[in-house]
Amino acid sequence: MLLCGLIFCGCASGSDPVQQQPAETAGISIMTGNTTETEPTPETAPLETLPAVTEPEIPHLSDTDPGVYPIEPSEFEQLVEFESGVLSGSAEISDVREGWSGGGCVTGLYPDGSVSVSAEIPSPQHYNLTLRAASDSEQSGSLTINGSPVAEFTLSGSGEFEALRFDNIYLSASEITLSVAGLSGNVDLDCIMISNSSDIIDLSYDLDSAALSNPSSDENSSRLYSYILANYGEKILSGQQVSQGTNAELELVYETTGRYPAIRFGELMDYSAGSDTGDIELALEWASGGGIVGYVWNWPMSGSVYQSRTGFDLQKAVSDLDLATVEPAELVEKYDAEEVSAETLAIIDGIDLAAAQLKRLCDAGVPVIFRPLPEASSGIFWWSRDKDSYLWLYKLIYERFTEYHSLTNLIWVWNGQDAEWYPGDEYCDIISLDVYYPSGSPAAGRSGINFFLSARGVSAEKPVALSECSNFPIPDYSAMDRAFWSFASAWTGDYSPGGEYMPDAAWIRFYNSSLVLTLDEIDNNQ
Repeated sequence: MLLCGLIFCGCASGSDPVQQQPAETAGISIMTGNTTETEPTPETAPLETLPAVTEPEIPHLSDTDPGVYPIEPSEFEQLVEFESGVLSGSAEISDVREGWSGGGCVTGLYPDGSVSVSAEIPSPQHYNLTLRAASDSEQSGSLTINGSPVAEFTLSGSGEFEALRFDNIYLSASEITLSVAGLSGNVDLDCIMISNSSDIIDLSYDLDSAALSNPSSDENSSRLYSYILANYGEKILSGQQVSQGTNAELELVYETTGRYPAIRFGELMDYSAGSDTGDIELALEWASGGGIVGYVWNWPMSGSVYQSRTGFDLQKAVSDLDLATVEPAELVEKYDAEEVSAETLAIIDGIDLAAAQLKRLCDAGVPVIFRPLPEASSGIFWWSRDKDSYLWLYKLIYERFTEYHSLTNLIWVWNGQDAEWYPGDEYCDIISLDVYYPSGSPAAGRSGINFFLSARGVSAEKPVALSECSNFPIPDYSAMDRAFWSFASAWTGDYSPGGEYMPDAAWIRFYNSSLVLTLDEIDNNQ
């Protein structure tokens, strides 16, 4: 199953910077509805909405508490017909298109027609909404509740009514008004089904007894993992990716919010290509100041990480031989004997180069939140070409790091979109997603609860993290949806303070929330 709709990996400066892919390249809309009657596929994961509130002025340097959002579970299901609503402009009731329910459907909504319907909500809780609509060509629009956009959708244009489902929308008002806005063309509306959801109330964060996947993990990494688990479900650790060999983004965060992130995420990219970026020294310094260290590994081959640019073919590297503990000299002999390929040699060389840098942190007693081969099934990178070769490589990295290089300081983060690409609990400690919204998207800043639930569906035994994002979740939404990512980290460039995706107010609000842990607040007893 796919885990989310628009998830692309970025990378810091280096020999081949990883660039965010534009939404039009993906061909995916973050807020698109699912066209089945069953649970929505996560690429069309619906969005959440907050009750209308007047936000106070956001303070610097002092924590603010999010609002309180009660959940009173009750069974509820109601079908609301659009033809029973209030029509205006060119909107009219029609029975021309087959397949409508009730007394017909509403047509004539484009360009100047409108229709709104009301529904009585029995209690504050999360609801699932299923909209039935049809069009003769691909059209898009947005569903609104009480005048606020809740979810964008796209109709296929099949000419038949389609079911667009939006899950886990928090509603607190006793009466709501539903409408459709921003239509790109002619659309017929039939009805909308509202039913209660139990996903949030059933959500459990109890992982206190979990242990690291590597039974030989050292005391410091075990302690850090226990700290992460202890806060899971209550707090979100703040994180920030840095450009290779700098702390520039950390300083931008501090200048903007008055606080530093709890986790500094570095990049192993150039290290694994044989270049010394000086980043490990900065990570050691960060750890000595009480900070948590993390590393992502975007791995360049033949000068690029991109499948479309590199000539490297991972499938040619795959071998049935046990390479986890092979000595480099022995591997060369196997190459000379044509038992392994040149691609296999390159894989082992890159693994060993990256391991040498992580070993410096291990020798210093510094645990590392480690995220190799990001965006497992994205198809963007050379390691994401196919599932079998990716799984072979991920497991080889894990086994060679732990067995040959004796790296006992790693907390392993699997970062992917498709559960079939998951290597298994024995190779992973944290499951993470990267969630990027187009600039200006009304989805930006929501809690991402449906993404969260999808990732948690991969394994309920592991905490879930937001390893990259264009927008931090607004703490109020996180509290409302109980979407407590174990950590949330922003990327560099336009995704860091001063960029186009998050205004300063959003940074300040996130970093100064009582739900978010920053450098001055953590105590992981390293």
